[in-house]
Amino acid sequence: MKKHILTIALLAALSFVLTACDYDGGVEQGRVVAYEPGKNVTLVLDTSPVRNKPLYNGKTAVYKLPVDSMDMGADPTCGGLLAVNPEKKTVSVYDPAGKSVRELPVDFTDVQKDIDARHPLVAGKSFPMIDRENLTVTVYAPTLRSLVTFSPGAAISMPPDTWKFGDEARVAFSNAEKGQALRFMNITKTNIFSR
Repeated sequence: MKKHILTIALLAALSFVLTACDYDGGVEQGRVVAYEPGKNVTLVLDTSPVRNKPLYNGKTAVYKLPVDSMDMGADPTCGGLLAVNPEKKTVSVYDPAGKSVRELPVDFTDVQKDIDARHPLVAGKSFPMIDRENLTVTVYAPTLRSLVTFSPGAAISMPPDTWKFGDEARVAFSNAEKGQALRFMNITKTNIFSR
């Protein structure tokens, strides 16, 4: 119960601060596909209107990092893997050369559902696991709570980071300073309920 009260209090305080200030900006959220420490971050934006059902349809944003280090969250991990879709038999990846999102057809050889991050099959393991001999990639998909193995065919020759999920991040920005992040929050590495 204390955690819920703390969360409500934090949200109320944030709403008050944003209302009290003459805030002309917004917030964008997405998956980190490129990061230069002390300089900038590139996100493929989540454009889904449905919470916890991300949609990465190719829109990207590059932001200069906050000027004040107090407004900067944990350094993000980058990766090219955006989404895994066993139903459609596809994965979505970011292609840095073309600066675009590609949907690749894949064959799923194993999908284990209802696996959380503390499960023995996942905890302490490093993903992706790339098996070039059998042409398979194994990843943990946290939004699906699934451990999946798929074969991307010849695409397995793409750089290893292609098959790695980048961290989810949120950026607050001002319309007055285009491309400048006022705040950067690494959602993947930040747990507001940890206290």
